[in-house]
Amino acid sequence: MHKLGDYTKEQLIMGLEDEADEFGVTVHQMMFNEKEDILHCICSAPDIESVEKHHMKFNTKCDKIFLIDEIKTDKIIKDEKLKVIGELSSRFAHDVRNPLAVIQTSVDILKSKYPDISEKETIKFDLINTAISRIAHQIDHVLGFVASKKLNFKLNNISEILDSSFTGISVPKKISVHKSKNNVSLYCDFEAIRILFVNILLNAIQAMNDSGKIDIKITRDTDNVLISFENSGPGIPEKLILKIFDPLFTTKQTGTGLGLVSCKQIAEAHGGKIEVTNNPTTFTVILPQKHIS
Repeated sequence: MHKLGDYTKEQLIMGLEDEADEFGVTVHQMMFNEKEDILHCICSAPDIESVEKHHMKFNTKCDKIFLIDEIKTDKIIKDEKLKVIGELSSRFAHDVRNPLAVIQTSVDILKSKYPDISEKETIKFDLINTAISRIAHQIDHVLGFVASKKLNFKLNNISEILDSSFTGISVPKKISVHKSKNNVSLYCDFEAIRILFVNILLNAIQAMNDSGKIDIKITRDTDNVLISFENSGPGIPEKLILKIFDPLFTTKQTGTGLGLVSCKQIAEAHGGKIEVTNNPTTFTVILPQKHIS
């Protein structure tokens, strides 16, 4: 607990960082008294002297320091909950995959056993396959979020990864897809980037309610390869743009809230990032051309 010193409340909050400073101090939360002239910090540090040095650089001195064994901030509590959810989701996803494979195999056997069925019956089989595909994608979203696999970096063609992405997606007839034909190579993990593209494409298809167009552009600048996915959907409310990459956040009734989180994780594991803009809605995947080891 200490006075604000030479800084305002707003300046202190803006300077809040997740990483430790040069004294090994990490500030987790800031709280203020009613008059907003006294600051209470929850932080972790090697020792009391480190905390004192940390505050000295803000031209202030601690009035009181309380030692506690474990800090339970909102972020830590959320991370703990996500860890438990991840473990349960992983078990559930693995348990669902086996019976799903049995259903898929049974459908394939029936289709091959009765090749002359009517068009009406064929539509029913297609509906089953579509449902299986959707469940499989939901499982992939969950496992993609909870699993941490070592990336296999190789020189790949971005256009080929995009083409592979569409093999696992059922694109509605009323959606047109245009992909730039330029040939760009990049050191990356083929399967991880494929999953990233699949999630973004599925997100675009669902946002457009199975009708509209998707434009995919592949460009590069001095340091990066940029893959942009522009769709003709209604757009993302501005107040939600900052939340779409949060774990478990979704606006869809059938969504897991993990698809875009997985996209963000994959991009960052490659040393890249994803940017989102509106008018029109565009997801741009930015990946460095340099091989990330």
